[in-house]
Amino acid sequence: MSYKKDIIILRMYNFDEIIDRRGSNSLKWDTVKEGVIPLWVADMDFPVFPELQEALAQRVSHPFYGYMTPLNDKSPFNQAILQWYNSRYDIKLDHKAVLSGPGTVLSLEMLVREFSNEGEGVLIFTPVYTPFFDVIKKNKRQPVEVFLKPGQNGRFIFDLADIEKTLDKADIPVHLALFCSPQNPGGRVWEEEEIAAFLDLTKKRNMIAVFDEIHSDFVYNKNSSGKPQRFVSAAAFSKDNVIVVSGANKTFNLGGLHTSYFVINNETLRNIVKKILKRETHQEGDIFAELAVETAYRCGAPWFDELLVYLYDNILAAVNFLNNEVPGIKAFVPDATYLIWANVRELAEKTGCSDDKELAVRLENEALVKITPGSIYGEAGKGYVRINAASPRSLLMEGLGRIQNWSKLNC
Repeated sequence: MSYKKDIIILRMYNFDEIIDRRGSNSLKWDTVKEGVIPLWVADMDFPVFPELQEALAQRVSHPFYGYMTPLNDKSPFNQAILQWYNSRYDIKLDHKAVLSGPGTVLSLEMLVREFSNEGEGVLIFTPVYTPFFDVIKKNKRQPVEVFLKPGQNGRFIFDLADIEKTLDKADIPVHLALFCSPQNPGGRVWEEEEIAAFLDLTKKRNMIAVFDEIHSDFVYNKNSSGKPQRFVSAAAFSKDNVIVVSGANKTFNLGGLHTSYFVINNETLRNIVKKILKRETHQEGDIFAELAVETAYRCGAPWFDELLVYLYDNILAAVNFLNNEVPGIKAFVPDATYLIWANVRELAEKTGCSDDKELAVRLENEALVKITPGSIYGEAGKGYVRINAASPRSLLMEGLGRIQNWSKLNC
């Protein structure tokens, strides 16, 4: 039970419970040494809601795991997604618009291969989470970077003229743009006018615009400047050059099930992606992944709504602590996501670290807390770190306390 402004709020779910995840093949926990608190990869330390676990357990109890029937636009999986978009984003999608994908990163990689050629450029906005670089470079394309500049409260600025200038200066063809919305690692929620302007630009330049909207549900009522906000999906625009890649992975912490979906309003583009999926042999879903997504979207809203409140309180507590108790860090409240972006240049200098990477290594080895160095997100991320706030509050604050104690010993 929590109390706010003399109103009693009853909690249905216990997000304060700490559950030991070691030994479960957890990337977050089983790749760090014993005793380290991991506040790095975007994976939440909260169990799924009971109905989801029960649905999967019931399916496991049926002792046949053979091939499932191919998904179609009338499948429960697709219908649950349509319902979610209608209730959460006020978008009524055409029932044919949704296609099942093999996971967010693999889906992005397929699109990079299809809509660009080797040696060409792919437009991205940096700093941005590392798979954007990976899917471009792995396939022998080149990232063409628009460097996002921090404005008030650390909020990234959308600069259309800068995008135009970057494209004009590119010495290679650029037919594809990957756009992270909301932005990771900075947590920026792009406004409707900004998305519309960007789509007009890509249309004018004959570019395909791919929107990664995997963090779309983690949008708080007010942005970091205190103004009311809402998430605007690129799927709301009737443009013929837009592909949305999304999923329930982040919202319900299902990353290990490796599922995603495309939302494509344009029939021509949709047919191209269908051919890609057939060529890549992704024609059938996964019996557990599809059931998990369907159950999450049909039954998970009460759990997620409560979680969102808890996460925002975590973020406020963490940012307040870092900014007031750890000299040399300037942390920012994000518009969205559960990831905190923080400037650590001063702390690195005070503690004798050459850069954010060395700082992160020393914090993991000496303070026993793992965070992510910002420079892995591109040149524009140098001097920053990303901190995952999606843990029970006591665990999160213990990790931040270790950063505070380490800084006192080393400054």
